[in-house]
Amino acid sequence: IWERWMATTVLGMMDPCMNTSFSESGVLRCIHIALLCVQENPADRPLMSSVVMMLGSDTVPLSAPSKPAFYVQKASDNFGIAST
Repeated sequence: IWERWMATTVLGMMDPCMNTSFSESGVLRCIHIALLCVQENPADRPLMSSVVMMLGSDTVPLSAPSKPAFYVQKASDNFGIAST
């Protein structure tokens, strides 16, 4: 997810079956908040009370996330799925 976030292609991970049944901005906000919660430095992670506020309001500003603590770079974009 981190690579996709940095490349601004994270919405490409959405299941195509969902088509347009989701709010792009809502999905991006949820992923943004999730990335804030897994930042490498625990002191940079938001408090749960802040997470609740961020999820409950589109007006609460979000800081830029830093690299996650357990970031594993994939060699390819197929996420280990072999084609037959």
